[in-house]
Amino acid sequence: MKAIALTALAAAAGLATASPVLTTSLTDYTVDNAGTATSSMTLDVSGFQFNDAAGSPLNQILSVFTGVGSVITGISWNVNLTSIGASWGSEAVMLFEGQINLTVSGDGAPVSNQNYDSMGIVDLTDAGVPNIVMSADGILDIEFLESFVDNGGSGDNFFEANSSVTIYGNNIVPTPGSLAVLGLGGLVAGRRRR
Repeated sequence: MKAIALTALAAAAGLATASPVLTTSLTDYTVDNAGTATSSMTLDVSGFQFNDAAGSPLNQILSVFTGVGSVITGISWNVNLTSIGASWGSEAVMLFEGQINLTVSGDGAPVSNQNYDSMGIVDLTDAGVPNIVMSADGILDIEFLESFVDNGGSGDNFFEANSSVTIYGNNIVPTPGSLAVLGLGGLVAGRRRR
């Protein structure tokens, strides 16, 4: 009974947020060479929608634990973008940690399931922007926003299925979710009782 109450408490704590911006949890990712000098993490961004201007409570934010002290040095993408109404593909922007705006499309017109591929890693310093040094929480926030709002916050663009963004850097180490750790703790406690 105590385990059920603790699980419910942990679940409720995981749902709480102080941010007025919609935060969406990560559903799928892969990591190569975790914790090494040349780590990478591929994020599934399928279904993410670009709703409103930066900082709007209507925007979606993907928060990813990359590790305390990790440094993001590069980004690549392979995404399929669709515009809604009169919105242009070039208006869809991903804002990384409030520092770097990434616009994957240069199309000054509406697009329908259009593929955009970086064709490799874009090194941040080569692009004239500083690397992203993660703060003490180790969480990388990616906000999906519109540079020009056409549809009044009801959604201007979205990523279709099979869309991914890969971040590259130093010492990228993801951690399991709190409920997964709690579940493993319950398994260990159950085995110790036997």
